[in-house]
Amino acid sequence: MSAPWYEQFFGRDYARFDRHPDTGREIAFLHQVLPEPPARVLDLACGTGRHAAPLSRGGYDVVGLDLSPVLLSRARRRPSTVRWLRADMSRIPLRNGSCDAVISLFSSIGYFDDESDNYRVLSEAARVLRKGGRLVIETVNRDFFIKHAPPQSWFWQGTLTVLEERRLDPLTSRSEVDVVVLEGGRHRAYHHSIRLYTAAELAMLLASVGVEVLDVFGDYDGSALSFDASRMIVVGERL
Repeated sequence: MSAPWYEQFFGRDYARFDRHPDTGREIAFLHQVLPEPPARVLDLACGTGRHAAPLSRGGYDVVGLDLSPVLLSRARRRPSTVRWLRADMSRIPLRNGSCDAVISLFSSIGYFDDESDNYRVLSEAARVLRKGGRLVIETVNRDFFIKHAPPQSWFWQGTLTVLEERRLDPLTSRSEVDVVVLEGGRHRAYHHSIRLYTAAELAMLLASVGVEVLDVFGDYDGSALSFDASRMIVVGERL
């Protein structure tokens, strides 16, 4: 049996072609919606720590959790006071109510094929939040994907050429992306697969785990969610 797609995808190639020019803008937004420092923030699926590290330097008590040893290795190189954890986000190794905020950014939900596992991620995030704590989820706007996402695209990063072919499965509402990395006349193939949600679906799921949605945005500038907004940012509060 092959390893899950995310264990193969988030490796050395991903760490090389991963691009995030808007991180500074994202951090500024988080400072507006999170409790004030020194609140304890869990960065769920923290990757290379591009949010966790600057939040810690801004005075937050941050825990960064990810399953990828490659990405965590990169994260640990960043100057910060973050406590880095390698763990499955559907089984968070933290106590009930031990966090003031949980963030899950850059489409880090919906990884699992089994919907009960995706639900468990939200349930675990709610479990570790204190009452009144904040949950911030940013993911692909499903409506935008249907209307605007190109079936093919490519970009260059250093010596890498990255080709992507994407489609939406209408029965599972999953974005299925085949990725080919070209370098030096050779190629490496990967697959990326996440469940996409509408705002209404996500709000109902969060309500079922005790989180009330306070706001939904279409960008980190605070603009409203629309069919033309590529991202969906949900800000909720633990009841």
